[in-house]
Amino acid sequence: MISDIIVPLPSSSDDLGSTPESTPSGEPITINYRGNDYNAFSSTAAVTISGTEITGIDLPVLAVQKKSPDLFGINPNFDGVFGFGHPSLSEHHSPITAMDVLYNGGVISNNEVSLQLCSHDIFQQSFVNIGNTDITPKCGTDGTSVAWVQSPTNDCHNVNIKSILINGEQANLPAEFQKKVEDDHTLYSYIQTCSSYMIFPETVVTALVGAILDSGAITIKNNLFTSKLSKREIKKIFWRSYAMPESTYNIDWNKLPSLSITMHAETPRVNSERFLFAVAVGSNDRAALGIPFMTRLTVTFDRAHKRIGFGPGCECETATSEYPTISNGDRVLWPLTQLPEEPSTSGSDGTSTLRRLSRLGNTLRGSKQSKFNYKKTGD
Repeated sequence: MISDIIVPLPSSSDDLGSTPESTPSGEPITINYRGNDYNAFSSTAAVTISGTEITGIDLPVLAVQKKSPDLFGINPNFDGVFGFGHPSLSEHHSPITAMDVLYNGGVISNNEVSLQLCSHDIFQQSFVNIGNTDITPKCGTDGTSVAWVQSPTNDCHNVNIKSILINGEQANLPAEFQKKVEDDHTLYSYIQTCSSYMIFPETVVTALVGAILDSGAITIKNNLFTSKLSKREIKKIFWRSYAMPESTYNIDWNKLPSLSITMHAETPRVNSERFLFAVAVGSNDRAALGIPFMTRLTVTFDRAHKRIGFGPGCECETATSEYPTISNGDRVLWPLTQLPEEPSTSGSDGTSTLRRLSRLGNTLRGSKQSKFNYKKTGD
């Protein structure tokens, strides 16, 4: 997650084109974005974001060399990148974020960003709501988040994962999981809006792969000798990011295992489709919950209160038992046929659960499609 607005410079010359107006913040810097270093200027610029009230407003930006190769979002096909991370992640000089300027200046009434990220076939339903305003009732809710997860620190949009379960059984987490400390901060797990994977320690991915194979949900078509996956196919599909052609494999979606993530959360309140999600192997230190974690949900990043909210998202109007559900302990908060008049309270075990039944079995170095639950628990 980044905190800055990144835009291309108007020139692609070797000297980065015209130097920005001489201000204390107009200085050359080097930024690291998506694993690569780029030359840039820390400056201010009049920013307009279509579809919002942000029109010609001076905001801190990082102006990046246009010729920088493979800089996603900074090329002729994109206008730039809007970062809404916390100030500690800002590379602007001095560190300040566009979100803080917009909020402190009264341009937006809430220091929040709400995202609805949808799959490619319904991409037009995706949105980014800067300020999280003009919320409309949706799918039996008032449009606001049904449950909130508290971020343990304010240096990232992070979450404190208590456990990860596969088919209701706890997966073994490495001893160092969420224990590593850097710069006096514990490296908790985090939500990553730029990642196409959910990244877990290898022990979790291995257990999930095993559960998928044991379920017998994936079989080979048109094979006279066996319908089971070979060791070579298992390696290619689950660990080497190979796609699964529909012409070659059968997938019984109902047999796929469930994946649950239990987190520290606030007390929730209440006011079928097939899902593709990819899981990858990462370090043992923490997990990264990428775009697949957010698909079919509306996710709200509340920067002022260090929390992340979840509510029904894309195509919730046609929700079935396979759609993400949010529950508190053993009680379903959403979807409900009728909302209670009073806000719900925490379950007897203090848990709040986001449950997602996902479908489609493609795995990348650990990537998979299976039924998917999110669990969140009270402090």
